[in-house]
Amino acid sequence: MLTSNYHITLLLCFISGLTGCALPVKSTDTKISQENSSVLSTSTAASASAPAAVEDTAAQDSFNRQVQEYSRLLVADIMKDADLQPAATAGGHPVQADPGASAISAYGEQVADDTMDEFFKGRYNRSRARLPENIDKWRTQVDVSNPGSDLANFPNSAFTLPQGRGYFELSPFTYYGTGTNNPAQYNTEYLLRYGATDNIELRLFGNGVSWSGGASQVWGFSPIAFDTKIHLWGENQKYFLPAAGLEAYIQTPWLSSNPAFYQGTQPSISFNFDQSLPFDIDFEYNLGATRTLTQGNSAVNAWEFVFQLAFQRDFFSKDFAVFIHGYYNAMGLPRGPQVLSSYDYTNKPKQNAVGAGFVWTINHRLQLYGQTSGGTTQFTNSIISMLGFVAAF
Repeated sequence: MLTSNYHITLLLCFISGLTGCALPVKSTDTKISQENSSVLSTSTAASASAPAAVEDTAAQDSFNRQVQEYSRLLVADIMKDADLQPAATAGGHPVQADPGASAISAYGEQVADDTMDEFFKGRYNRSRARLPENIDKWRTQVDVSNPGSDLANFPNSAFTLPQGRGYFELSPFTYYGTGTNNPAQYNTEYLLRYGATDNIELRLFGNGVSWSGGASQVWGFSPIAFDTKIHLWGENQKYFLPAAGLEAYIQTPWLSSNPAFYQGTQPSISFNFDQSLPFDIDFEYNLGATRTLTQGNSAVNAWEFVFQLAFQRDFFSKDFAVFIHGYYNAMGLPRGPQVLSSYDYTNKPKQNAVGAGFVWTINHRLQLYGQTSGGTTQFTNSIISMLGFVAAF
């Protein structure tokens, strides 16, 4: 039993890639080759020669590599002693591998799968995914939570999709309550996203089939907006530097089937930031400027400063998160009804709102979200509520 426990301990150390494992004393019937002893002696000498008070990084890295190599040699001896050899062929026919070897192989694959799952889940590893040692996994693994939905809350993230990947985001149940000179509206908002490169994302947004209330209730189709997002840099927690991105869109009049949904050609630009805060809170915020169409005696295009933010944290598991969010003047995308109040530089029709919502990751490809918010000014819709999903491919 002692020998078995020793073997298992060594194997777990080897699989996990740890460089410092406390090993039990090996029983006398276990043989260590002369090559293994030589490697161990070299490692011990390197460790003893290092100054006790000052850590030499290069020496430590060298020692770690020697310990790992020594662990590999011990594992090879263990498998050889127990006849745990991989499957081979004899005369063109496969030879059944030892059950112990199959169990070890299956366990190693499961550990690798679990590690990858934990790596890609959640919002806190989006910068890590872009590191050179992880970027191949990020590109090849379909994952809806990395970088995550942009329609779930008011701001948009600083992160883009990997090259060749796509998201389809749809909020089929979206309702905006009435405000002063601002009718109620129902939308089926959608966002199509495609990773042109790892750092450039092409996007198409629209409010879809819409209903506008007020004195003249109408159904119709809302215009589309062409959007692009560029990831500038990842988060550097050591220097408290947030991840950053640049986003710009153009709201077009195309597909607008009724003047109630018409806003003309309107541009917008924003800088998007993501930052990890204490207590595992993710802070997402946007700063930018948007041009909107306001109406009174005559139509006026007006530029306004816009700001959106959201605080999000996982609860119960990395598959379920809750957030609080808000915006000043406008959301990150041209969502909701337009302000129909007359505009002048002394009486600007402000729209602000705050609320809360959730994001539930079903699996690697599907994510559900919902939120409810309330307006804080007379021109803002009294309630903003939506329920939708994201599909990754």
